[in-house]
Amino acid sequence: MSKKEQEQVGEFIEEYLFNREQICLIIFLVDIRHSPTGNDRLMYDYVIRSGLPCIILANKADKIAITKVNNISKDLQKSLNPIGDIPTFPFSSERKIYMDSVWNEIQKYI
Repeated sequence: MSKKEQEQVGEFIEEYLFNREQICLIIFLVDIRHSPTGNDRLMYDYVIRSGLPCIILANKADKIAITKVNNISKDLQKSLNPIGDIPTFPFSSERKIYMDSVWNEIQKYI
């Protein structure tokens, strides 16, 4: 994506997050298998500046050993959200694991 396209996307995201009154929760998806990318951090910055409630979903949790999921989720949260005020949940859309804790959190905002 060119710099100009990145700027346009950034403007669209900012306008959407700051002007949509219907947003009650942002669900920020990241890949649990990788450290946050520059784009992940940029998007996280948009989310934080919006002031809206947010949770972080560490997707593809089925792709790593179940014994490593909790530690990697914690490391991911420390990397993106060191103060720990945004909950981070492992998740697998493919195998539908870890869904209960995620839905319990989402229902707080519905």
